[in-house]
Amino acid sequence: MSESDDSADEEYGTARLNHRGRLTIPKALRDDLNLEDGTEFRVVREGGDIRLVRELPDLETVTRGEEWGAEAFRDAGEATFGGR
Repeated sequence: MSESDDSADEEYGTARLNHRGRLTIPKALRDDLNLEDGTEFRVVREGGDIRLVRELPDLETVTRGEEWGAEAFRDAGEATFGGR
């Protein structure tokens, strides 16, 4: 199943383009996808449709012997560390 087929039938309401060309993604969808301020998207035109594709940050490889920075585990969360 491709990424675009994941929740193709799920609706989150409507969005309206404002006079400045801004579009607000419904809060329920932002919450479901963990979208935060500053999340970047590629805008793709498919015929008469518009598709927003979330840009994921590049992964950084850390090798043995290098010191890990403070942000090495910033997204690990409670599942990894049990809420410590």
